[in-house]
Amino acid sequence: MPKFEDHFMTVTALTDQGILEIRGRDAVKFLQGYCTCDLLKLTENQALYGAITNIQGRVETTFVASLDAAHMLTPSDAPSILLRMSRSCLPYIRDFLAKYAVFSKVTLIDRSEDIACFGCDEALPETTGLVVKIPQRPTAYELWTSAPIQATSDLDTWQRQEIHAGLTWINQPQAGKYQPFELGMADNAGIDFQKGCYLGQEIIARVHYRGKTKTVFRIGSAEVACQPGDSIYAGSAKPCGDVINASAVGAATDCSVIIQADVLDQPLTIRSRPFVLMS
Repeated sequence: MPKFEDHFMTVTALTDQGILEIRGRDAVKFLQGYCTCDLLKLTENQALYGAITNIQGRVETTFVASLDAAHMLTPSDAPSILLRMSRSCLPYIRDFLAKYAVFSKVTLIDRSEDIACFGCDEALPETTGLVVKIPQRPTAYELWTSAPIQATSDLDTWQRQEIHAGLTWINQPQAGKYQPFELGMADNAGIDFQKGCYLGQEIIARVHYRGKTKTVFRIGSAEVACQPGDSIYAGSAKPCGDVINASAVGAATDCSVIIQADVLDQPLTIRSRPFVLMS
């Protein structure tokens, strides 16, 4: 087991996440047609944050993609892309992509039981696996590995850091509900507007260049325990927004939310308790 005591490292087991492997000679070409980021920019040292979208331009899942060029975690010599996403979404996404995979030389494999994900505050030394870093999170790393590692930090701390980095992780009940813009992905390079066509791309591009969304992505703090899917209110019985991700901070909760743009200056509540926007 790797030892990190001398490094004073924070290591978090990302137990809410799973790994989907797309393996085969068409792996990059196939997945390029269903995601918002440009997989041609994926290299051994450059992971990407993005989303898989449907024909309506809505997000089925968000992910971090890594290319296992050295086959450290993938046994085949065929090209392999590993996608880290919400564990609850993974079976649904595998089935979603499988409908299209019949036309390509790819295999979809759930690797969640043999590859574990860890969040770290620096690159882990002398360990076997993929060290994963994305531009949206410049001061943190992930390690995807089959080796046993002892976690030193709780999941809430890592999730709170991701919320404040503007990263969102869609769970299965949220799949297909939101556009990438509503998740802040146009503002943090989760969408590449220069890449070629992908499923829903025309709708996403139209909104970006011509439209104006009625809802926006924001981060805030609720004075109550809450969870993804909870509704936000602005003085009426009709919800004006949704909680996307949530992380407990004592008796309060830091949240990333989607909220109507016209209520940003109004008093807001979640579960009848105040909710204050931070950004």
